Amino acid sequence: MKSSFIITQTMAIKNLKHRSVRTWCMIFFVFMLSVALFFSSVLVDSMTDNLQKTTDRLGADIIVVPKEYEKDMADSLFMGELCNFNFDRKWENEIKNIEGIKQSTPQLYMASLAADCCSSATQMIVFDPDTDFIIKPWLEKDGLALPKKGELYIGCSIDPPEPDTIKFFGENYKVIGKLEKTNTSYDTCVFMTSETAQEIMDSDGWKAAFNKSISDADKIISSLMIRVEDGADAKTVARKINYSIKGAPISAYTTNGIFNGVMDSVKNMSGYSTTIMVLMLIMVITALISIFTITINERTSEFGILASLGISSGKLSGIVLTEGTVIGFLGGILGVAISVIILLLFSNTIMINLNIPRLNTNFIYLLSLGVKCLFLSVAVSILSSLYSVWKINRSKIDELIKGEEL
Repeated sequence: MKSSFIITQTMAIKNLKHRSVRTWCMIFFVFMLSVALFFSSVLVDSMTDNLQKTTDRLGADIIVVPKEYEKDMADSLFMGELCNFNFDRKWENEIKNIEGIKQSTPQLYMASLAADCCSSATQMIVFDPDTDFIIKPWLEKDGLALPKKGELYIGCSIDPPEPDTIKFFGENYKVIGKLEKTNTSYDTCVFMTSETAQEIMDSDGWKAAFNKSISDADKIISSLMIRVEDGADAKTVARKINYSIKGAPISAYTTNGIFNGVMDSVKNMSGYSTTIMVLMLIMVITALISIFTITINERTSEFGILASLGISSGKLSGIVLTEGTVIGFLGGILGVAISVIILLLFSNTIMINLNIPRLNTNFIYLLSLGVKCLFLSVAVSILSSLYSVWKINRSKIDELIKGEEL
């Protein structure tokens, strides 16, 4: 049993080597399928994962921002793009006691400049320690103290020239810690209280950059984060807020609502990915079936001789199935290997060109995805060879010996 199995494998390998050009063409088709599946999965999974992590880290059900700035807010939260808008904090008092609201906390967004006055262009997030339920629990979880005046925390992706200080608008501020990685836009942000924000706004560099000074940093906010009561519907509460502040320069959006554009992009990408994969599957299976059929018809005499020597139709089928397995394995493994190399070498270029904040390059994820791509590649290749196997099994020995077309 073992020797016949080895003979079958050996004959299959020799056949593939003998027709090397045709073999590599078939491997190429499977390779393209593997690459397409790998990259489409990485892109869609990364977008979905980033959106989920951003929503989870945000911890708010409703966000109040100036009208027409919801896209800027979404881009800032999801893509990490700099934003700098604000409104009067007086609106917080009119909103926070509306029925259905459990907690509310303001945030102010400030953007530094990519100039000599600043270490880098960075998003600064000012939070209120008294009401915050987003940043403060994060700090408490890591056992970190609240920042005092002149102090701030930086995201894990920020590397200032000096480890303990960072420069904004010509002034140095003390970095008291680097926060744990979240794989969200928060990894590129700086966090502080309004006291430090006021210190920055009072600096000569700020005044020179924006030609204005703000004397009360604690009286302006960029967003009001709201958590609704248990059992309350976020959409209903958001409608109540908008009704109560009708005519105001601000508007309330549910978290899902503010990410509508991103969600649509994920759905579109998923749809395109599915379409491409279906077309690739049809193309690859059609091509492989055609090549297998042509090859088998050219080898009818060979199969006839083997059959006359006592080789059963099952073993003849085993040769073809082995060829399909080898082609699928080589095409799949090459596709996965090349895809991983490209992903690791050009991840930044891919993220910039496709507007994706982060690509999932976790080893376990890539390994499991690679196994899935390899399995599909082998399965498609074997499936494509089944038609040829069926034709061999239904043929008679004398037809094979005569070299008649199967």
